[in-house]
Amino acid sequence: MSLALTERRSLRHGEIASNDRPELNQEIRAYLENSYPNNHDYRIVNGKLIPRFKLCVRLRKLKPLYPRPLTSLLDLSCCKGYFVMQAAHELQCGRVLGIDIHQPDLDASCAVRAHLGLKGVQIEKLQLHELAARINDFGGPFQTVLLINMYQYLFFGSARSAHCYLSHDEILRHLQKICSGRIIFNNRLEFDRLQDHCRQVAVQKGIQQEYSTERFLEAADKYFQVTLFGHIGHYPIYAMDVR
Repeated sequence: MSLALTERRSLRHGEIASNDRPELNQEIRAYLENSYPNNHDYRIVNGKLIPRFKLCVRLRKLKPLYPRPLTSLLDLSCCKGYFVMQAAHELQCGRVLGIDIHQPDLDASCAVRAHLGLKGVQIEKLQLHELAARINDFGGPFQTVLLINMYQYLFFGSARSAHCYLSHDEILRHLQKICSGRIIFNNRLEFDRLQDHCRQVAVQKGIQQEYSTERFLEAADKYFQVTLFGHIGHYPIYAMDVR
């Protein structure tokens, strides 16, 4: 296949010709390959996304739950951008959005997007409720939504943001507004497995009993058909299909 034909095919998928793309500097490459959280580490070699072991394990578990064809994807905590870039670059998903609140992650994701020439990928600094209020600005609800390793921070806040919802129902109502198909969910749902900050907030608010798998599933049933598809480590993988 000629180089010109390859470039034309890339352009049809909303990509930019390779000779017009900026290189990734060493600082960004080092950040992608080894920074917190390490279960999102990956490399880019010759235009290919290569996940590190922990991320590769996660991808193998979650990718089979993607609808086919994958028409739109939202990652609610896109971190260093692997899942959004992989959906656009390798799965040719036409509408992709990643949101996060950590600026270094957003900067790294934007650098990867430019390097790979993925014009169809949007990266935004937004909280969940802000996205729900503006979902039509991004083309409406997304067919597929990833909610991976961040539900506890939506509920209790984090060291990076004190904003929290303290309510399963409020979070799930926002989630229903932004998803038209399936949420792929993999998170800590038991109080004794929460990280320190979240446990401290729960104790301060006196709501330890509110955070459990049982309470989550009771609230989720109002909005979603929830199906268990195994675990990653101790944490359940749910496919949450909009009712």
